[in-house]
Amino acid sequence: QLDNKVDIVGHALQTGDKELARAQLASDVMIYEGGRVERSADEYAHHHMLSDMKYLAAMKSETLEHQVTILGNTAISASRSHTKGTYKGKERNYQGMETMVPEKQNGKWKIKHIHWSH
Repeated sequence: QLDNKVDIVGHALQTGDKELARAQLASDVMIYEGGRVERSADEYAHHHMLSDMKYLAAMKSETLEHQVTILGNTAISASRSHTKGTYKGKERNYQGMETMVPEKQNGKWKIKHIHWSH
């Protein structure tokens, strides 16, 4: 189920399951976050994945809305969430946006693009 695939990425990052998070990503995934771009699953896994996991473990996040549209072998997942907590001594309380583009590759959905913003 595609909805579950998209949710698995967030759950894996929140729980620190690096292997599970990496397995959901296409090898050539492109991730946009905070003005940065990472151009492969390996680049993300070796650079920002661990810091994202530490940050998300300290936060409490609630999904406000989530919509998935499937267009053949490509889909668009758009969600909005409310996140709050304390990280590195700073209080955080904001609404975030997430867009993911899964693509069916060899019969399995892989995340091809992610854009996170808040």
